[in-house]
Amino acid sequence: MSANTVTKSKTSSRLDPVAILAEIQAQPPLMRQEAAKAYIGRMVNWPVTFANASEQSSGLAHLIFRFDSHHINMITGNVSLSDYPQLRALRSGERLRVRGTIRKIDQLFIELDIIKLVFTQPAPVLADSV
Repeated sequence: MSANTVTKSKTSSRLDPVAILAEIQAQPPLMRQEAAKAYIGRMVNWPVTFANASEQSSGLAHLIFRFDSHHINMITGNVSLSDYPQLRALRSGERLRVRGTIRKIDQLFIELDIIKLVFTQPAPVLADSV
């Protein structure tokens, strides 16, 4: 298979998670890592569904989102809890938008450097803020 196959990824007009992962999986196994590199550093703005989170010792929250209920693939990234205190009250299944830069792509996830979260549903109210 030629390098043209990987180059095609760089010019893909569809920049949604399903298309990105499908395009990478369509490559021969030993060319997938190179195909994934074509997306690193690309800015994205995706609607996602909150799945889970864990608090890191550094005051960050590691977030896990789903982008499609029919896929097991995830979008992950870290944000400062001081920037988004409402995350403490966010429940699995709530919708929001995530804007960031693709940092890493694996078979099951796309990791972002998250720049901004936009809550599309009313933001949860923390008990101590009422």
